Amino acid sequence: MKAAKQSPKRSKKVSQPPGGKPAAASTPQPPGRRGPKVDVEQTARRRREIIHRAAALFDKVGYHGVNMNMIAEAAGLKKPTLYHYISGKDEILFGLHELMIGTLQRNTDARLAAGADTMEVLRGVVVDVFKLIHDYPGFVRAFFEHFRELSHPQRAEIAIKRDAFIAVILGVIKKAMAEGILNKADPRLTANCLFSICNWAYQWYRPNKDPAPEELADQCWNIIRRGLAAR
Repeated sequence: MKAAKQSPKRSKKVSQPPGGKPAAASTPQPPGRRGPKVDVEQTARRRREIIHRAAALFDKVGYHGVNMNMIAEAAGLKKPTLYHYISGKDEILFGLHELMIGTLQRNTDARLAAGADTMEVLRGVVVDVFKLIHDYPGFVRAFFEHFRELSHPQRAEIAIKRDAFIAVILGVIKKAMAEGILNKADPRLTANCLFSICNWAYQWYRPNKDPAPEELADQCWNIIRRGLAAR
């Protein structure tokens, strides 16, 4: 399906979703023929838009309750056009995992590059997870509940990225212990406890009733910090 050339339009600024690109405000269209680079960028952007629409459906009716017809309708596309961007539900699920772990990794790398101290880096992980739960609940639910639905190659690829992120956090924890900031303990167990406390929040956090994600993250972090801090 070919699309006529369209003049570029300036869009209003919107919040930044996982992946660092604005969330979609308009109905996705097939890429215009304006050169290979533009087509690649448009395709990547519209894939993210489709992933965001699908994530909302996954959160609303569950991963197994969603089919490609529903995703096409939510994305404002005909089903054949949808397949131009996405091969199937498993590819969307894989994209959700990539965006989720990628967001956590990039934010942590940025804090380390900016010279944040160890405790601020660990606090940042808690804040990131709460903000993702608040802003993108469909991403978080799919990430934690449907990892096993990925194909074996997809699981292996995500596991490599997940393990790389965990290794960074383990390094931060070991450094804090060596500096006497944290109690000396098993670093991996300490990391697992940290992740368990903030990751499970998607089961009980109520954005419409509970405090803002940053405020709630700070409350949880203070509880964690008091338990971890050296005395």
